[in-house]
Amino acid sequence: MDQAPTNLGAHTEAGPASVVTDYYRCPSDSIHIKVSAGRPATLTSFTFKSVPCFGRVAGVNDAARPGAGADTSYEIGSDRSMVLPFDPAEVVENFRHERYTAKRNSDRMLRAAYYTMRPLLGARVRQMIQRQLVRRRLAGGFPHWPLDCSVERLLETLMFAALDAREGDEIPFIWFWPEGFTSAVMMTHDVEAAVGRDHCAMVMDLDAMFAIKAAFQIIPEGRYGNVDALIDAIKARGFEANIHDLDHDGRLYADQEKFRSRATKINQYGKHYGLRGFRAGAMYRQQEWFSFLDFDYEMSVPTVAHLEPQEGGCCSVMPYFVGNLLELPLTTVQDHALFYILREPSIDLWKRQIESIVEHYGLISFIVHPDYIVGQQEQNAYRELLAHLAAIRESLNLWVALPAEINDWWRQRREMRIVRESDSWQITGKGSERARLAFARNVDGKLTYRLAGGHQTQPGLPAAPGAQRCPTVR
Repeated sequence: MDQAPTNLGAHTEAGPASVVTDYYRCPSDSIHIKVSAGRPATLTSFTFKSVPCFGRVAGVNDAARPGAGADTSYEIGSDRSMVLPFDPAEVVENFRHERYTAKRNSDRMLRAAYYTMRPLLGARVRQMIQRQLVRRRLAGGFPHWPLDCSVERLLETLMFAALDAREGDEIPFIWFWPEGFTSAVMMTHDVEAAVGRDHCAMVMDLDAMFAIKAAFQIIPEGRYGNVDALIDAIKARGFEANIHDLDHDGRLYADQEKFRSRATKINQYGKHYGLRGFRAGAMYRQQEWFSFLDFDYEMSVPTVAHLEPQEGGCCSVMPYFVGNLLELPLTTVQDHALFYILREPSIDLWKRQIESIVEHYGLISFIVHPDYIVGQQEQNAYRELLAHLAAIRESLNLWVALPAEINDWWRQRREMRIVRESDSWQITGKGSERARLAFARNVDGKLTYRLAGGHQTQPGLPAAPGAQRCPTVR
């Protein structure tokens, strides 16, 4: 029997405003939120200033999925605090940890049956099954495809409301990325079979040609030999290696006790090879079980999982902590899904996703498999993606970083503080020399960010799902 979901975050215990102050790393006394009494026990779909939410909200008792329901707003109390009919920390946790979608035993039974039959199914049959599944999920409407930034949109809306409550005073915060970078780019390569192992050198050559750092996730058991030599070769060239599942049989999360046993072996491999990150096969996950993993960071949660075997998505393009494990979500479509499920020959979808992620200053993360860019057409598409990233790296001020580098920065930022010294704000803590002071302001009714001594910029909101030009599933 599955363990009951645990409280994966401490935001609610620390107060409803802490989810905003933790995200922005702004002074704890700069945002004040009170939550209305009388919230029902039922998790409910609603919106807050048109932003999708899922949680317990006063005056609403409808257990629909997110993306619909009553629209709510806020009031400003006599003490200049925001008064909300819901706890924003609870809503953010529900999204990040995918509590808006039930992980039913029937789903696991179907998954187990699929992996039992998978060796007998040809690639075309598997892709046909995947396309049918994608059609059904796209029709559901939530999370928004091809990108869902509901967490960022909610936190931005709450920051704007906090500025409203302060009657125009700007709020200082620690900018999201080091040295004032606009967004971060994380390239990863999951090596799934011997053909992928044999093409790792070719992929490293391509990455190096465009000065793109990348991490390779290696399956430690059963799929291919020479794991030690492969990891050594990856590290020798300045790339990063991480653990990818145990044997990639699709059953890692089928049962909690078996997961604990496998996690013990996975952790041992991580320590043996000196690897700090983990990703499950096929992006399977149970975030309530992440505490069994002994790694610094995890990379198995998609922002939108419509094209993955397991439905859901964290609805966020920013890293977040699950206990003390940092989640680095997958924020773009995988190469396999792009080439073989959507059957898109161009990188236009990747470009549109990049644009939307940058609008929220998020993490632009990719999975490109050495196994699936063997053909000339796929190689050309990947080369075009690398060239595009290299071209916009300077113009958009992007930080191309390894997962370990992003992990180190995000942990340092979590411990930094903003303190008032005389007439100015200062950032203190380890790594603060790389941090940049920023200010959130209300300019003509819009939330605007200003870097200290730099230009000002405005968070963007992605177009409505129906207005986005997306590939169809054929």
